[in-house]
Amino acid sequence: MKRNLLTLSALFCCAFIIMYILVRGAEPDRIVSDVSRQYNHYRLQTLDTIAFPGRVSIMRAAADQIYGYVYSQKSVFSYNTTQHHLDTFFNARLKALPIITRIEIAADEKTFYLFDDTQQHLTVYTPESKQIDSTGAAGFLTRKGAQLKYNDSTIHEFTHFNDGGLSADGFFVHNSRYQFFIPFYNAGIVKFDPSNHSVATFQTIDQTPPINIAVPTSNYYARSPKAVMVNSTAAADADHLYILSYVLSQDAVKSGYRGPAIDVYNIADTKYAGSFRLPGFKDKPVLQLAKCGDTLIAVYEKDILRFKLAQL
Repeated sequence: MKRNLLTLSALFCCAFIIMYILVRGAEPDRIVSDVSRQYNHYRLQTLDTIAFPGRVSIMRAAADQIYGYVYSQKSVFSYNTTQHHLDTFFNARLKALPIITRIEIAADEKTFYLFDDTQQHLTVYTPESKQIDSTGAAGFLTRKGAQLKYNDSTIHEFTHFNDGGLSADGFFVHNSRYQFFIPFYNAGIVKFDPSNHSVATFQTIDQTPPINIAVPTSNYYARSPKAVMVNSTAAADADHLYILSYVLSQDAVKSGYRGPAIDVYNIADTKYAGSFRLPGFKDKPVLQLAKCGDTLIAVYEKDILRFKLAQL
């Protein structure tokens, strides 16, 4: 039980930590890489800003809809980008859930999977018919301890460190074909293809190695105050993986820029394809990303910004 609580804390407190640092004006520890990012491959144009009724801890997007989970209201809200209308999508009136820790959307965009805090049991919601079912985690990667599982089979084991598994903590992103596991604290990305059960790993450009980021406390582990976050959120489309990285590259060190960058990787060969920076907004950190067509969507706490992303 304590292990589950620790894992949940690691997944959901990272954004709070970033926000606290930025609001307080403190200077966090940062990992510096020898790499210099390339910024001449992408261009951003702001399209609009959407205010949600609370801090959006989880965000997904499909077609012209943006879905955001607001924990303070125990509700998932939807926003139609064409009609510019915000509505309640899922709340306790449909089914009471203690906490939603992850939302996934099926490829046909008609079925939604809401994970609980164990990430082992899902609420399956079909909004068209208002049907609600329950199922296991089949169909999506899940993390249990220091392993990745699919259909209850272990597909990847992380290197063991004496930190209760926190060095392997991270989050999931997928497109219509691949599923990705992206760690918070190191450069090792896991790429999984469910169609042939193939597993591949690759390194982000910063090459940050796994390190112990926890300290023993009684019978369990707590995150060390010296833990340095590397990757905080990501998104994927058919061709590219977009990772929001807090690693300082040499170009940032030389210019004095202390903010994050989005590093882009080709999904086919996992090679680095360039970077770009998101604009600041109300001194708030970016908590979530999504990608739909040529639109990149970013959560700045209670506000969601839409950008047109052009590849040059």
